[in-house]
Amino acid sequence: MMIHDPVGNREKLSENPFRPLYHFSPPGFGLHDPTGLCFWEGKYHLFYLLNTPDIQWGRGHAVSDDLVHWQDLPMLPADIKGGTGQVWVENDRVILGLAESIAIASDPMLLNWTRQELPMAGDQCLWGEEDGYYLCRTDTTYGATVLELLHSVDLSTWESLGDFLKDERFTDPGTDCSCPNLLPLGQHSHLLLFFSHNQGPKYYIGTYDKAHKRFRIEKHGRMCFGPVMRGSMHAPAGFVDPGGRCVAIWNIAEGFRDGNPMGLKEGILSLPRQLSENEDSVKSGLDKIELNPLRIEPIEALKALRFDPVTIEDLSIPVHGETILETVQGRSMELDVVIDPKDCSEVGLRVFRSPDGEEQTTIRLLMDAWAWPWTSDKRELMIDVSCASLNPDMASRSPEIGPLYLQAGELLRLRIFLDRSVVEVFANDRQCLTVRAYPSRPDSHGVSVFARGGDAHLVSFHAYQMKSIWPELQNDKDDI
Repeated sequence: MMIHDPVGNREKLSENPFRPLYHFSPPGFGLHDPTGLCFWEGKYHLFYLLNTPDIQWGRGHAVSDDLVHWQDLPMLPADIKGGTGQVWVENDRVILGLAESIAIASDPMLLNWTRQELPMAGDQCLWGEEDGYYLCRTDTTYGATVLELLHSVDLSTWESLGDFLKDERFTDPGTDCSCPNLLPLGQHSHLLLFFSHNQGPKYYIGTYDKAHKRFRIEKHGRMCFGPVMRGSMHAPAGFVDPGGRCVAIWNIAEGFRDGNPMGLKEGILSLPRQLSENEDSVKSGLDKIELNPLRIEPIEALKALRFDPVTIEDLSIPVHGETILETVQGRSMELDVVIDPKDCSEVGLRVFRSPDGEEQTTIRLLMDAWAWPWTSDKRELMIDVSCASLNPDMASRSPEIGPLYLQAGELLRLRIFLDRSVVEVFANDRQCLTVRAYPSRPDSHGVSVFARGGDAHLVSFHAYQMKSIWPELQNDKDDI
């Protein structure tokens, strides 16, 4: 589908029941990697790759005042295209990486770009320091978590400084380090976000040694845990805003089977997440692997989308029972939930639930993830979409399961974002799981809570309908 008419294309796509109301989606099909997020002259700018039958690796562009509400801008010129790179902002210009080249703009809305070739290719992350520019790029072949570092004084002549990062401990065979983003994380640490083609999006937390131009890995983690590119997150783009927030987004792959009409890769982006180093993470296991070293929170601006609140408090969740929350219905909602697991072995919610339970997406906390005494505080958070849809085009996939550190007696705090076909679950600001679900029945909009192995207690439950950020899409509440 051509995207040269964004308003018209958005109107044509508005009848798609799975098109999100408040997640970013392109004005057409073909969104691939996000390739830059930055703040320039009072606006947030988003750049993303487009790959359609008529546009090969073009650049989409959108602008926002709050990282939530987006306005389409014209595509970048036809010669400003290429693979994945990121953005570096200076006082008087913005530099956009294109893998094989860079592009530079300085006008207020970043509409006018000039292209400059690079003598090398590969996914890249570029930044400036006092003595010039540095660019770390991926190995052009998969099979090694390696980033090469190059230096330039003028962005034209580049010198290789060898390996910026080489990981031989935290990787599986076949892991690579694509779409790198190097970001300051507080006063002393740096965060490296990247995508592995055999493991999905990952991160390293460590120290950037400016004197020797090397990155030392100290902690690591994954952002996805299920099948790669099957209804879960893909490539990252991050930046540090003028207020010091480290913010990142990822594109979310479709969860349809390949080779069918519903499997068109329209592409959407995750909600923006604020990232920081987690001060209450713990080391566990024989290798003393750190659980949840990254603090992950939804950005504050998302609260402005809330309306029609419903509150439930002090509700018992009986063992082996399921309680349907009759007053809570919707497909585009935020759920702010606090649960006391008490002595149960499993507690959770079912969302996108049909009245008879034929369709449902299950979010559960497993209390007994590991049995060793020194890891007794390790839990597992899960999103299971095996019963999410009767649509035969939805691909089968294993549950998304991530580790969650939760002390004995600590309350489970969830912020769950439901958006027609997207489920994003933030748990205690220590873990976030993301997956696509495609409820096909028009009455699959219910919510329930359940417990197994013992009683649990619903301390508080706040449900909010969420406003659409797109004029052509109506709030789902109007249809229930």
